[in-house]
Amino acid sequence: MNGLVLVSPALAPQAGSQDISPVPWMITLPSIVAANYERQGKLTNESMVAVIDYTRGEYAVDLMKGNSDPAATPRLVKKVTELTGLDPTFVKQSGGRLETQAFLREEFRETGKLGSRYDPNVTAYDPFPYNPTQETQDPILLSIIAPTTTAMVDFVTRTVGWKTDAGYNALSFDVNRMWDNSGRNGAFSGSASATDLRVAVATDPKLRVVIAHGWADLSCPFMGSVLTVSQIPPMGDPTRVQVHEYPGGHMYYARPASSLALRKDVMEMVSKH
Repeated sequence: MNGLVLVSPALAPQAGSQDISPVPWMITLPSIVAANYERQGKLTNESMVAVIDYTRGEYAVDLMKGNSDPAATPRLVKKVTELTGLDPTFVKQSGGRLETQAFLREEFRETGKLGSRYDPNVTAYDPFPYNPTQETQDPILLSIIAPTTTAMVDFVTRTVGWKTDAGYNALSFDVNRMWDNSGRNGAFSGSASATDLRVAVATDPKLRVVIAHGWADLSCPFMGSVLTVSQIPPMGDPTRVQVHEYPGGHMYYARPASSLALRKDVMEMVSKH
């Protein structure tokens, strides 16, 4: 069986405050809108089609126009405010270019909470709500470190039977600081992964790929994969590489319905061999 299932891959860069390219903003906007739609109970594949079309169409055009068209930014600010449900002043001050961490603080500011970049609809109280920058860890990471550490230590010492005095770090910031994100020849690692994927598809004409994302994942936004896959040239069956999205965030498969939907899509891919 020649098949790949890529779960929440980072195939493209994410938006940051210093980005001047329109692409990073295009990558994160749809996931922010998806989180808003889910809160309203109207997140569906059909409702997101219009969001994706707007993002790669009018939104991209207005971003690229920038100050060359005085009407471009006000136009996209109005539309982004409508799609996200965010405070109009915040969207205007952002120029319709929503930085992830700023959004996660702003969305729940009135409740004194923070959203998680892994799933914006998972929140926790912000212990420093008046600071100009976020001073605490991501709500999901902060809440899972203790239970995952306990579970892993129990598994290693009791189930595996390996006795050691060494500590176990569920999330090591020392290791994280040493992570090389430069990728191949200085390129962003996501770009290198996209290149490898394209070469693999070209090399093996029987290879099929399912790229799976959570709609509201801001850690590895689905739109990055959508834009990346759309640049892969036709190589036989155009459905060989598919991007599928499911309700939820980065760990969307923790939701039974999303997990079953993913299994259905993977089994469909397998059945074509």
